[in-house]
Amino acid sequence: MLEEKQIAQVENFWNENLCGHHFVQEDYLSEKFFDEYTSFRYKKTHHLDKYIDWSSAKNKDVLEIGLGIGADAVRWASFAKSYTGIDLTEEAVKATLLHLSYKKLNGTVTKGNAEELSLPGKSFDIVYSFGVLHHTPDIKKAFKEINRILRDDGEFIVMLYAKESFNYWIRIQLYFRIRMIFEILKNKIGSKSSGIWAQHYNNFKISGMKYISWNNFPHHCTDGPDCEIANIFSRRKINSLLNEQGFKVTKQIKAHFPLGGKFPKIERFIGRFLGFHRIVRAKKFHAEIAKKKGKS
Repeated sequence: MLEEKQIAQVENFWNENLCGHHFVQEDYLSEKFFDEYTSFRYKKTHHLDKYIDWSSAKNKDVLEIGLGIGADAVRWASFAKSYTGIDLTEEAVKATLLHLSYKKLNGTVTKGNAEELSLPGKSFDIVYSFGVLHHTPDIKKAFKEINRILRDDGEFIVMLYAKESFNYWIRIQLYFRIRMIFEILKNKIGSKSSGIWAQHYNNFKISGMKYISWNNFPHHCTDGPDCEIANIFSRRKINSLLNEQGFKVTKQIKAHFPLGGKFPKIERFIGRFLGFHRIVRAKKFHAEIAKKKGKS
């Protein structure tokens, strides 16, 4: 019951906060809206085009988990033999279908839960999920399902928030925590917070000191104060979780140290050490290898 409640909360939050839409000035879901968002996305997260080889989807069946506004869907569908996208929210499904149609690309896009994929086993060559699965209540279930629907030589490409990062240690755990304490004291003496800090303070009034605890506070400092689940993983934890579910990590790279997108080479260099995005590539164990591993 608790997990169902958490999934419902995640669904409601992202339905109301379609990822990235607030950065765009054009009419919502118009063709110009998608063009502006795409330009913004690949300028801000320029490491995507650098580290993701979209053309590797040629002659392959691709599944994307978590769609946002469908910018990456367009990239994959431009090359893939077949493209399938799933998202927990109706809003992302609608946006992605529209985006694909504007670009005259084919794809199957449906609403679904990554922890319970209603897809046949061994049906995809690539499963891709960028900045999504750290929001699911039980990531182990999601990894297990992804392993099931991947073909034996399939590849899983995932981005998860990185604990070994400037954003986690300096921005969230240090600066945001100090600022939150300041906002609490400010409200105690009769002043009022504004903007996102008013939201943070309202959450604090509901939850008390638990809200700013070491483990809880980061969830609310990544995608907004009302985001309840935003897990941040260490390299060791990600390797362990993937290995447990039958994957072998083949490559990891960190990225995303935003300086406004004006200095992409410098941002990518710093991001390799201090970045908040950990991009992981993993191969599915062949069935007979996984079976032997389970017996050992």
